[in-house]
Amino acid sequence: MLRSPPRRLRKEYLDTPGQDPGELRGLLDDIQRTNRRFGGQRLILGYLNRCLPRISTRPLTILDVATASADIPRAIVAWARRHRLPIRITAIDISTEILALARRELGGYEEITLTRANAMALPFPAKTFDIVTCGLALHHFDDAEAVCVLQEIDRVARGAFIVNDILRTWGALAGVWLDTRLLSRNRLARHDGPLSVLRAYTAAEVRTLLAQAGLPHVELCHHPLFRLALVRWPA
Repeated sequence: MLRSPPRRLRKEYLDTPGQDPGELRGLLDDIQRTNRRFGGQRLILGYLNRCLPRISTRPLTILDVATASADIPRAIVAWARRHRLPIRITAIDISTEILALARRELGGYEEITLTRANAMALPFPAKTFDIVTCGLALHHFDDAEAVCVLQEIDRVARGAFIVNDILRTWGALAGVWLDTRLLSRNRLARHDGPLSVLRAYTAAEVRTLLAQAGLPHVELCHHPLFRLALVRWPA
């Protein structure tokens, strides 16, 4: 038996324009639920807590790449408010439809600015942001695109970056299939959830991507529920 499922590169509905707005909203809600219940938010906030003592600039500037509904930026703002930490977040996505839905969630979050941008060609000068985050997005890119995304994230990060994604394993595939059948009735989520795992990378493949991107200084950290974090620590 193969150690991991064969990789598939069929497109997810999330990456296909023209979806029904109600169904797309439901898919984004399911992604948000996944981040909240299965560790995506805790993972990012944990790394921010560890990076913060090494970064002295205020307000802290953060870029969130492929933000979807901007649920991670909103969680970061809540964290920053608890710590009385001045913060500015730029959240980018390439989809105008997704950004329109994300804007509906940003009432009271003046710290967040939404911008349409391509993760493979970030429209910012080098070393613009103290920290760059990217969650559950790397698997949306093929190998060459993922290398480009990692290089762009590294380029614009002045201090640290935190990229996290799901690993392509049989356990992850079974878990996501069950989750989308038991806890979701959204047609797009039931399609995209298992496909996300099948599009994802193994840890060995991520190491190859980092080598091709010329980023030997990035640490790979395994987390529960088949998550992998790629972390470049502040100097």
